Amino acid sequence: MSSGSQALLFFLVSVFLVSCGGTQTPVDPGPRGTVRFKCEPGEAVLEVDETRLGPVRMFEKTGVLLRPGQHRVTLSAKDHFSEFKLIEVVEGKVTIVEINLREVPE
Repeated sequence: MSSGSQALLFFLVSVFLVSCGGTQTPVDPGPRGTVRFKCEPGEAVLEVDETRLGPVRMFEKTGVLLRPGQHRVTLSAKDHFSEFKLIEVVEGKVTIVEINLREVPE
């Protein structure tokens, strides 16, 4: 391989690596508040603003970061009545949401 071919190859690889995001600047997500959940049953599925996040037990300790303002929280589990709550998230504060789902009678 000639030195001209090597230089061209080096240039093309460098352009490829830069275009893959090697120099991207992180985006500031803006102000956030934390919401922690206490729920029974722990396998209840958590939705925030109609976005499914997964089992609520995943968020009991760490919580969820949300923008300040009002959000709709929905919890649902097999053989239980689903419940929702409107919560107010405050920037820099921790909000604790407690919901115990009622079992569907047999």
